[in-house]
Amino acid sequence: MSPIRQKVKFDKKLLDQDALKILKKLNNSGHETYLVGGCIRDILLGHKPKDFDIATSATPEQIHKLFKRSRIIGRRFKLVHIMFSARKFIEVATFRAGKVQTSNDGLVLRDNYYGTLEDDVFRRDFTVNGLYYDIKKSEVIDYVGGLDDLKALKIKMIGDPSERFEEDPVRMIRAVRFRAKLNANIESQLIEAIQTNSQLLAKIPPARLYEEVIKLFHNENSIEIFHELDRLGLLRHLFSQTKENSFVDSSLINTSERIRNGNSVTPAFLFAVFLWSAVNKRFSQISKKNKSRIELMLQASEDVIKKQTQQVMMPRWLSSRVKDIWLMQYQLENYNPKKSKALIRNPRFRMAYDFLVLRSESIDKDLKAKAEYWTNIQK
Repeated sequence: MSPIRQKVKFDKKLLDQDALKILKKLNNSGHETYLVGGCIRDILLGHKPKDFDIATSATPEQIHKLFKRSRIIGRRFKLVHIMFSARKFIEVATFRAGKVQTSNDGLVLRDNYYGTLEDDVFRRDFTVNGLYYDIKKSEVIDYVGGLDDLKALKIKMIGDPSERFEEDPVRMIRAVRFRAKLNANIESQLIEAIQTNSQLLAKIPPARLYEEVIKLFHNENSIEIFHELDRLGLLRHLFSQTKENSFVDSSLINTSERIRNGNSVTPAFLFAVFLWSAVNKRFSQISKKNKSRIELMLQASEDVIKKQTQQVMMPRWLSSRVKDIWLMQYQLENYNPKKSKALIRNPRFRMAYDFLVLRSESIDKDLKAKAEYWTNIQK
């Protein structure tokens, strides 16, 4: 299959100089090498990429030999990370072929087979991510119509969507994330395949889904992503205990605003919001037991978190902070003015306070006076 090779012009400042050094060294060593994927997509849209990925005909061992400050990682497929500082590395992958070893459930077990550039293209997920940049000729190489789809802002799968989802169901989540990121449309065939295959997400390890959830909601488009996940039937496989309401919407808007303003965000806050209705429902179910309110809330918290971790993992530090936010709500609602200053010094106070304020502005407006009390006492 012959690709389209198109000369492109863009601001060279968008290119990473360290990535260019890698490209030149591999090319000069006789290895076919290109920038690939999201970085090319973003550059063509005029955006500065966060990451630069490189694909090459060189094997991981050959790459490692050329770059002293590098390491080979991965089990299912090997990659090379070339280090430039304690916080910066660039990932280099060998072209992969289409041979895939799968489980009885259809999930990929091993796909570390080396191939050609053309082989590598058809292993990628979406056409807008299947573009390669040749620095020697200043050309974009397009085998799959990615240039046209990028121009039209269309999310389209490379290959048959259902087959690609069987290989890796996480691609369904990625389609939603890219739709929001690019302000694009998802192709109708892809939408149908997502709705038909959404249950495949249940086969993905909760630990992997945790990483994907962070990418989904810690960005500037979190509310659009939430509603699209719900519309396509994916949300119930990530947060089956979560239902859309004004509290959830407000928290997502707040998260996106903080990210736009360069402020820090924590997954503990979003998980606490997503599961707040569930923990209150569970609290009501067990409230007849002869236990204190704190004991009941703690049990309800444990029950809800246990159920959630069957879908998306919650690391111990995360579940601990979520419980702290929930348990402190009672203290904030039923405050003792003599102990207020001590409560403010609690390291979890700020998250719990923000949680209370958001509740008072959305689902629990009767708490407005109490939220104002805690606002004023901090002045």
